[in-house]
Amino acid sequence: MWAWGYNDQGRLGDGTQTNRFAPVQVSGLSGVKAIAALQDHNLALKDDGTVWAWGFNLYGQLGDGTTTNRFTPVQVSGLSGVQSIAAGWAHSMAIAP
Repeated sequence: MWAWGYNDQGRLGDGTQTNRFAPVQVSGLSGVKAIAALQDHNLALKDDGTVWAWGFNLYGQLGDGTTTNRFTPVQVSGLSGVQSIAAGWAHSMAIAP
């Protein structure tokens, strides 16, 4: 998975807050089958049904049990078998059995 552009709050997932004018690889992600992105945070759904999130986390929208901004993807807690994801301004959603 690749990202580029404005990188405040680590929203590109490359471990930095450096704006990128060319694509950089999102750290540690492979087997991604879907993504959801909004203004400040991003989600990735992997082939194994897990969800990973990174970026701004003031409202807990990354789902890792904290309000810590993440500059690289972290696994969303307590989800498996996810079929679909969506990102809102300060919230995230998933469809799972």
